[in-house]
Amino acid sequence: CHPTQTLADILTIKRELGRLDNMVIGLCGDLKFGRTVHSLAKAMTRYPNVSFVMISPDELKMQEHILEELREAGVSYREVKDMESVMPELDILYMTRVQRERFDDPAVYEALKDVYILDAAKMKNAKDKMAVLHPLPRVNEIAVDVDDDPRAAYFRQVENGKFMRMALI
Repeated sequence: CHPTQTLADILTIKRELGRLDNMVIGLCGDLKFGRTVHSLAKAMTRYPNVSFVMISPDELKMQEHILEELREAGVSYREVKDMESVMPELDILYMTRVQRERFDDPAVYEALKDVYILDAAKMKNAKDKMAVLHPLPRVNEIAVDVDDDPRAAYFRQVENGKFMRMALI
């Protein structure tokens, strides 16, 4: 669980979209090992009309116990492999990096590390008010040409995290 990151994520979503309900959240990349997406999925079950699109290869799919919690909370989700096809419907796109240290077999890591790379071309199909979040650090799953897009919220997310953690301390 990633409690302070989740608080920063929720604050960022609220600041970027002005709400915490009625949204479609895309979780992209390493959903199997990514603790930040596990925590965010659990936290967002408390808000009405939130649904998820899980974007990952089979090897990195969201763990079943998280999906079970979503089902028990009545939260809808679907699993897809293609980021581009779902971009137009997302209010939030939460990118994650594929973490080398989570793999016993380096070949599997190498095969999966660049499956999803968000770039300016893919952003053209996104909503005008969509926000891109990422817990950072990034490797190459978000191209630097996205950084200047006003929907790139990950640097603001870092700042929100700093203030969130200062408040808790």
